Amino acid sequence: MKKLLVAFLTVLLLCVPVFAQQDAVYIPRSFTIYEAACFSSATTGRFTAQNIEIIEYGEESWVLTEINGSRGWVNLRHAPALCVLDEFFTPLGNNISVFYKNIETGFTHIHNPERVFFGASLSKSNHALYTFQLAERGLLDMYEIHTYSSRDEWGGTGVLRFGPVGRELTTRDLLGYSMRESDNAAFRMLVRLTTNAEYSYRQFVTDIGAETRFIRDTYAQNTSARDAGIFMTEIFNYIENPSMFGHYLKDDMLNTAQTSHPHFTRWEGSNGMGDNGVGTDVNIHMIQTDYPLARKYGWSGGAFHDAGIIYAPSPYILVILSNRERGAHDLFGQISRFVQEFNHDTFVSPTVLNAPLKGPEPYDGSALRLAERRGGFRLTVPFFAEDEYGNNEVQTVFRQVNFSESAKINDITQKILFKNIFFRGCADK
Repeated sequence: MKKLLVAFLTVLLLCVPVFAQQDAVYIPRSFTIYEAACFSSATTGRFTAQNIEIIEYGEESWVLTEINGSRGWVNLRHAPALCVLDEFFTPLGNNISVFYKNIETGFTHIHNPERVFFGASLSKSNHALYTFQLAERGLLDMYEIHTYSSRDEWGGTGVLRFGPVGRELTTRDLLGYSMRESDNAAFRMLVRLTTNAEYSYRQFVTDIGAETRFIRDTYAQNTSARDAGIFMTEIFNYIENPSMFGHYLKDDMLNTAQTSHPHFTRWEGSNGMGDNGVGTDVNIHMIQTDYPLARKYGWSGGAFHDAGIIYAPSPYILVILSNRERGAHDLFGQISRFVQEFNHDTFVSPTVLNAPLKGPEPYDGSALRLAERRGGFRLTVPFFAEDEYGNNEVQTVFRQVNFSESAKINDITQKILFKNIFFRGCADK
């Protein structure tokens, strides 16, 4: 029992959401093994979430392990530095909202989570996910043929309105145009053919935990960073898990047009539709990244948004919402580049240890020895807690936990370690 208690304390003191039992530890994220107990040393491998055997305990949260012949050191202290995020996002003010989520760990940071914006064409990705779900349920035929008519014409983004009335398109074609070209006419046709579906769009929004109050009418929605993040998370889960049609949606989102003017777009995509010959894609980006980006943008009067899944070594979701247009490209670039760097430095290849937490006992090896001698340990830790919907809230909660009674270990494990809590890595000022 004493050995179990010491192992549990090891986990908590290292400030990482892991569960320890004897000389093994479960790491619920991808992680890197280093040749030496320092981040500047060479790496011997990167692994997905799993149990690891602890061969030896080193200094400052390092443990020696071996996985499939790769022997080296892993740093368990994996605390995202919330103060770094706060210092960057707070000056942006209330007219920008950002949702950032590291997919491997579930770590989430939301700037202005409840600020409501007109969703513009972000609604198309929400409705596309819904339409694909209807097809998965057998409630809609992906290859049914529909005829483009004059009643489908709609100005703004898209290319179908430049083509002939009477053109035949499958449901799959319409989804491709709606997502890749943000085609308003294709979107109108999709909404019409799903309006009376047995499984309603409103029920779908309820089922995934998003806000039905944001549904304004048949074609328009409002949104918030939190709500857009829910939809993008659901899209990731759909396209990255076995399904009949998820690969279509992923392919569409990886090949969206990025343009200087909404009326001038080009699709050189799949499905045999080819280049429509209208306008020029001048490739002005909103979210900027060095990695593959599956995204959907939204652009309308008083709304300029981008939402995407970035397939970095540790993938993440990024949503940026704003009420601006002029100068927004530069701002979106600054935000997306900052998040890419933060995600890499925190979850892929950390270069420095985060600042130590403050507490009544030192956060080093001596704390473990103190705990062993006293049979318990009392400390105060700020942590990243879930709200009632299971979302990680950007807030710090201070709680004192007394581990002198071993009977409390299981209860604490259930309440803390299994609730996706991330300890704050910055010392309080």
